[in-house]
Amino acid sequence: MKHKIKFKWIFMAILVVTAILVMHHKYNKDNESLPDDLIGRWITSSPRYNGRFLELSQIAVIFGVGEDNIDVNFISSVEKRIEADVILYTIKYRNQNETEGSIVFYWYPSDNVIRLKNQRQMIWKKSRDKC
Repeated sequence: MKHKIKFKWIFMAILVVTAILVMHHKYNKDNESLPDDLIGRWITSSPRYNGRFLELSQIAVIFGVGEDNIDVNFISSVEKRIEADVILYTIKYRNQNETEGSIVFYWYPSDNVIRLKNQRQMIWKKSRDKC
């Protein structure tokens, strides 16, 4: 009996993830996609953000907010604006409760660093560790 219940939950989880991916693809056709160089985990050396990270993928923005805590948000749109030698990205997202949010950052492709628009003095570098 326990195996049937466990299988049911695994099946439901797979079904939910598939539905999310289908809906994401359906509604994101006309949006920009993130370049491969932006995909991955980003960290900063700022003591204020010790143990924290920002992870980008084509479908999600994940904030690592300390001791084994993550905040997963599904991307609803990506906008890109080129400004001289930097690119301004605005990523809008929704969390599991459908609460909307956004992250806006400058990507410096020549140095492969990002700076949040509201904290331009802080440099985020791509982590060499596997996500």
